[in-house]
Amino acid sequence: MKFIFVYIALLSNTLFCELAAQNLVPDAGFENIRRLPKRKDNSVSCTKNWMCPTDYGAADYYHKDGKGNGKAPRNIFGRQKPHAGKAYGGMCIRKKFMEYVSTKLTDTLIKDQEYEVVFFISRAERSIGSVKEFGVLFSDKISMGITGIGIPVQPSVEIIKKHGFRNKRKWMKFSAIYTAKGGETAIIIGHFNHAKIKRFKGFAHYYIDDVSVILQSTEKPTVASNIVEDKDTAMILPQIGETIRLENIFFKSNKSELLVESFNELNLLVVYLNELPNSLIEISGHTDSSGNEEQNRLLSTARAKAVANYLISKNIETNRILYKGYGSSKPISENESEEGRLQNRRVEFVLKNK
Repeated sequence: MKFIFVYIALLSNTLFCELAAQNLVPDAGFENIRRLPKRKDNSVSCTKNWMCPTDYGAADYYHKDGKGNGKAPRNIFGRQKPHAGKAYGGMCIRKKFMEYVSTKLTDTLIKDQEYEVVFFISRAERSIGSVKEFGVLFSDKISMGITGIGIPVQPSVEIIKKHGFRNKRKWMKFSAIYTAKGGETAIIIGHFNHAKIKRFKGFAHYYIDDVSVILQSTEKPTVASNIVEDKDTAMILPQIGETIRLENIFFKSNKSELLVESFNELNLLVVYLNELPNSLIEISGHTDSSGNEEQNRLLSTARAKAVANYLISKNIETNRILYKGYGSSKPISENESEEGRLQNRRVEFVLKNK
């Protein structure tokens, strides 16, 4: 049976959501190589997209198939594996020798639009010191001229940690929201030397990987009429009291961190919640029956919480959100096949009246 109903999914808004999820960094993981790094040539210019924005000192590059100093994970500074893929960049930071990485964005930033900036940093094992500041500078130019003591400006986005970024074992995630001034075409990342930051006097080396700049969806879709099949109704217009499965949210295996591919669906859920201000949402996480059930329950709870935290980050009131993990206790399919297990690994929600 077919019927007409009002839904929130015009083509123009779908296109906006697709643009919102697009990473403007052309080579997020330093994978697009011009030549493999080797002992006497492992500068970041080995990649096709990344470069050093200053004319004094060149940031480093490491690749699984590289040689000598350009090898990943084993190189002159440590043995860190890439956060993802085969490669990553590196920056030395000294009192009179500071390196940065920069790249040209695939599109110009739009004035007053919000962009989420994410990148991962790991302190190298042979790094003696650690810095307390990392920054991101958005600019209309990719080069900052000759300087060895650091770029002397306050960056567009600055992340400061009182006791320094010291972790040598794990990748540290940096995430921030930047409101564009308009016209920015390049991104520069590193430790910035400006008046509000105490001059760094030691020696530190950091690896960098998986950089993203993603436009955040802030527009509300227009209401329109359309004809769809019954089976699509739940995905388009959630009804109060109806259990809805989030079809297009993704996590790394056995992890609870949302992948950027999930943001389209969650942004649409934010729109629904804004359209229904008197509703509550209950989020439930589920796993298949593989492994330890207590671990399954913890993982399902963590994934439900990740969805809740995303909604909160989009200004949905905390008191409107409940979440719970059920592990494998509520299967919707059998667990004997991969297809069945895939169906059971899910996050669902129910809207209720306050």
